[in-house]
Amino acid sequence: MTGSPFPLPYEGLRVLDMSQGLAGPYCAGLLGMQGASVIKVEPPEGDWIRNAGGGREGMTSLAIMGNPGKRSACIDATKPEGKELLLRMARTADVFVQNFRPGVIERLGLSYETLSKDNPGLVYVSITGFGASGPDARKPATDSVLQAITGMALINRAADGTPRRIPFLVPDTVTGVYAAQATGAALFARARTGAGRHVQVSLMDACAALQAAPILDAVLSDGKPAAPITVPAGIFKTRDGYITVTSLNETMFESLMKVLDLEVLARDPQFATQPERLKNAVALNLEVSRCLVREDSRHWIEKFSAADVLCAAVLDYAGFRAAPQTVHGQTFRDLDQYPYGALPLPRVPGGSPDWPLEPSPRVGEHTLEILAELGVPETECAALVAAGVVRQAA
Repeated sequence: MTGSPFPLPYEGLRVLDMSQGLAGPYCAGLLGMQGASVIKVEPPEGDWIRNAGGGREGMTSLAIMGNPGKRSACIDATKPEGKELLLRMARTADVFVQNFRPGVIERLGLSYETLSKDNPGLVYVSITGFGASGPDARKPATDSVLQAITGMALINRAADGTPRRIPFLVPDTVTGVYAAQATGAALFARARTGAGRHVQVSLMDACAALQAAPILDAVLSDGKPAAPITVPAGIFKTRDGYITVTSLNETMFESLMKVLDLEVLARDPQFATQPERLKNAVALNLEVSRCLVREDSRHWIEKFSAADVLCAAVLDYAGFRAAPQTVHGQTFRDLDQYPYGALPLPRVPGGSPDWPLEPSPRVGEHTLEILAELGVPETECAALVAAGVVRQAA
């Protein structure tokens, strides 16, 4: 129950999540944070993301981020008994999520064609690196690979032109968001027609969609570096840190120049109009930077805010979490997460702070519980554990 007069959007929705890593689990996790009941199926050794990065007992930051509120069942899908369990679970699922390379899920006997025969209303979500077919379909698709080939690393290049990877999993994260949106659209269509469908989302397509504007800029400028949107604009060093300052229009430009005591520049023909400022962006930003370094960030934030100039301090994550607006908006929720205790996790944008937020599961934490719900007798469960078909966490 929540403090909202409405139930959670996906309350009653049953999701079977066979994906690993981040893109697929995050897609299913977003459905779960909005009310769906999500069973995370892991191989006996667990999702590989549990060993990626720091963390204890398989609970890395990425494993926590992608799996809040799910129940975990360890089932070996390569064994006939494991496959049969998964087929039984899929018959009552509303959504099935998988992100194996093309051909793997078919070899396991869990393809869309197979599952939809017994469950025609199933929304089957396939997440791949490069799509289901084509010359790159079977290539491994890691974050660094996708950032490289989709232009993301180049647009983030250093001042000397060296391409740089954005230091978090942008392709996986945004693919999870697009896949959750596509799943919601498929569920809406099912509500009208009663028919499920096969939703296919690739990391490559998601990276393209995310970068639609800079890709168009590159086309319109014949591959030349895109012109700045406005000037002055950027991140500037102050005496004790960094701030971002942006001038969107003539009024804001005049106010910015007045705060910096650079009103003479506003009358200079090189900077008097936006087209001229764009031509002379380097010189103008240099003049602004020379002024800003003389005072502390707090001084400039107060001055610019009073003058209605767009500005903000550059914060680290601790500063962001502690910022007054972040606290007021309850952007973060405390997640009681094993084995750490309380951890700050952002809530789903658009959701209510009152929505429940449950911890991410340990490997196989709910295996026997889930098998019992399937109607598997205790003696059979014990035999499955002994045969290595399933695994229950201690």
